[in-house]
Amino acid sequence: MRTKAQIERLIRGALGEIKADLIISGGELVNVYSGELLSGIEIAVVDGRICYVGPSAAHTRGPSTEHIDAKGMVIAPGFIDAHTHISHFCRPYEYLEAYLAHGATALITTCDELASVFGFDGVKLFLEEVERHPARVFTMLSMAAPQDPLLCSTRSFSQAEVAEALAYPQILGLGEIVSWVRLIERDQQILERVEMAWREGKRIDGHTAGARDQKLCAIAAAGVSSCHEPISEEDVLQRLRTGYWVMLREGSFRRDLEATLKPFVNDGLNPQRLILVTDSKAPDDILREGYLDFVVRRAIKLGLPAVQAIQAVTLNPATYCGLDRDIGGIAPGRYADLVLLEDLEQVRVHSVYIGGKVAAKAGRTLTPKDPISFPATMFQSLQVGRPITPESFRIRCASPSVKIRVMELLSLNITAERIMPYTARDGGLEADPDQDLMKVAVFDRHGGTGKIAFGFLKGLGARVGAIGTTSNLDENTLLVAGSSDQDMALCANLLLESGGGMAIVDQGEILARLDFPVGGIFSLEPWPIVGEGLIRIHRCLRERGSRFPQGIYALCFLTFATLPALRITARGLVAVKERKLVPLIVDE
Repeated sequence: MRTKAQIERLIRGALGEIKADLIISGGELVNVYSGELLSGIEIAVVDGRICYVGPSAAHTRGPSTEHIDAKGMVIAPGFIDAHTHISHFCRPYEYLEAYLAHGATALITTCDELASVFGFDGVKLFLEEVERHPARVFTMLSMAAPQDPLLCSTRSFSQAEVAEALAYPQILGLGEIVSWVRLIERDQQILERVEMAWREGKRIDGHTAGARDQKLCAIAAAGVSSCHEPISEEDVLQRLRTGYWVMLREGSFRRDLEATLKPFVNDGLNPQRLILVTDSKAPDDILREGYLDFVVRRAIKLGLPAVQAIQAVTLNPATYCGLDRDIGGIAPGRYADLVLLEDLEQVRVHSVYIGGKVAAKAGRTLTPKDPISFPATMFQSLQVGRPITPESFRIRCASPSVKIRVMELLSLNITAERIMPYTARDGGLEADPDQDLMKVAVFDRHGGTGKIAFGFLKGLGARVGAIGTTSNLDENTLLVAGSSDQDMALCANLLLESGGGMAIVDQGEILARLDFPVGGIFSLEPWPIVGEGLIRIHRCLRERGSRFPQGIYALCFLTFATLPALRITARGLVAVKERKLVPLIVDE
């Protein structure tokens, strides 16, 4: 929204009738509108917005005009991550601090974690938190509250709360509909929410993993307009040809660019609806690699022309989100959100500007810190309704020999269901380290039921007594995996006493831990400290034999009730394809 007075000042600034606050000259400009790299261009800024872009801004210069000589550098629009998550491990404010230094001036994110734990109150706190930071944050309303009420036990929104949220200007629409099966089965709750989004003129993000042909068309027909789940060339082509905006992901939990970028590089596919996203970048990976600067650098290395790669994190996401009149390019009327690059191909960020003010330089944010204070009720909020002892992890079994369902890890985030014969010991089912079988327990944190769901996990490879995490998609509850009931009890109680987090225990010794006192979902420490903590967790698991470089994330995904094939939530084991709960012991 621009007032008449603001419009008049921009017009007068362009004509030189009022003098610019800032002029940038001397660099090469990435013009994302024309697809050119231009020399000899000067930029003038008034009131945080660009008023002039052209060969000479001399007419806008006044005695108090600041001048930046960008000679030898490339001037690009501020980067935009059109699909990410910023409420796990670190508080949202700290993620924004980390991302800003790597060129990201705007994010489109969901509030899944706070929503799943605290419901609509969590959404309001999320909005209040991100509002305090100078980066421009636009929110998609979480559809993980719950992702699927048949299978999940997270907090849920009422339809009235959804309607209220969609009326907020800073909420752009509905977040990724992961449970697209509910949509095509005409689940009335989801259809009502989609109708609300249409009524408010809001967007609907997609998560169409596994959808093909008729189902992909049905999802698009409902109004879902994007997908960040392509993992192959075929996925990319199907979604582009069906009218989706295609978001290619290169983040901490999935790295798909090498497999998905090829049609744009090799086949000359139109990149107009190509968007590069992270779908979340954890603090440890930011320490090692960076953020969107890393993603753009990867895309260029894989063969995407540099200007197209910049367009895919600037103009394209801004256009998709309906924000291109304000951000996404360097042109009159847009916010002066800029990134100065020392090298275009290597995407080395020199400095970052938001609204014409320097916000980061040399890898450090320079903005005053002003995060919110979280209510006391959000601390020690992880309650499971019962005392936990080694006996809590006993899985009773009357039969001496049974068949059980096992979650076998095919990758960090994909499982297969494996039916295995199993021999009970002393009337119970125990873990078997020799077969790389860990016992898994997931606790219900809502309603004080004291319920525990049990399963078995194969394929992690780590020989430890217990591993626990309270940050997991999208349950965000206490999950403990291990081979020793005593260590599992110690790990669980450690996490409950600290309000949540991650911990590794073996033979009564705490090998590594990271505390998440706010809701069990994130730390209040600065992001680099959290990053170092995650590095210690990952290193410990690798040293104990984990076949994954970041093995704790495999546990974080076990509760994600819509990825193949067998999952576990506080309600029990989930057969994803059938969308139903199944027993641990298989009936003969």
